[in-house]
Amino acid sequence: MNTNIIKSNLGCFTRAYGLQANGDKLLKKIIGMEQNVHQVGIILRDPVSKKNFIICKMPKEKDITASMVWIPIQNKNLEAVPVFSRYPMQSQHPKNSLNHMIGYDKIDEKIGFSLIAHRSFRIRGIIERFFPKKGFGFIRRNSRDIFFLSCWCDFDHIHSGQEVSFMPLITRKGLQAKNVEIETPL
Repeated sequence: MNTNIIKSNLGCFTRAYGLQANGDKLLKKIIGMEQNVHQVGIILRDPVSKKNFIICKMPKEKDITASMVWIPIQNKNLEAVPVFSRYPMQSQHPKNSLNHMIGYDKIDEKIGFSLIAHRSFRIRGIIERFFPKKGFGFIRRNSRDIFFLSCWCDFDHIHSGQEVSFMPLITRKGLQAKNVEIETPL
């Protein structure tokens, strides 16, 4: 196991939020149980209530700093807590798994990196333009357009003017809308 990769991945994620995680303490634990460690991650939580807001899972053997993504935290005061799991979370205890938490959106990436974020980070917008043949469009949010793919929507009939809510995601290509849902009028 390459602890430099783990330290680099954890540091890249937390520095983007202006936070520091005590990764050295975690690395000492991981080194002691190297064969049993399945995955590492960071939990961003409220420092007072200890409520989890963003759960980031990353592979232990692969440098993913170039393809990492983040969720804007909109001035929330959060602390970073590094964590690890000994077993694959999905196969051991599905009911207790972070993947099945009510009130959270799961955002998967194909590189072994995933985010689970509290739904309070969702924002609203209106579909400005959609190109069905190309499978992408833009959601108007204030004065800027946010890119989305049709496969990121939980509905089939996408058209301009629809009110939606989505999870904003900061990527190397700019702000994107993931987990797009039709919003019911208030």
